Amino acid sequence: MVVSYCGSDFEVPDILVEKFFEDFNNLPGSAHRESVHSLRDAIEDIMETVAEEPDILDEADYMHDFIHALAMRKALEKHGILYDA
Repeated sequence: MVVSYCGSDFEVPDILVEKFFEDFNNLPGSAHRESVHSLRDAIEDIMETVAEEPDILDEADYMHDFIHALAMRKALEKHGILYDA
């Protein structure tokens, strides 16, 4: 799937989103609320870093982490737990 962020498009493998979706199956409606908040905060930290310093994605490790963050974000979104109600 293609995910747009800060005016650029990024290819996020569907299989990666599905993997995280399965990994997060036990989170919705669970007692792991703090874990969900920590995960969301970590994802947002990565997203903000890229927004502030887009050239950081020229480094393979950062691009890898960013693509994984986008995949995790999509998986949380699919579970309906990306944002608090």
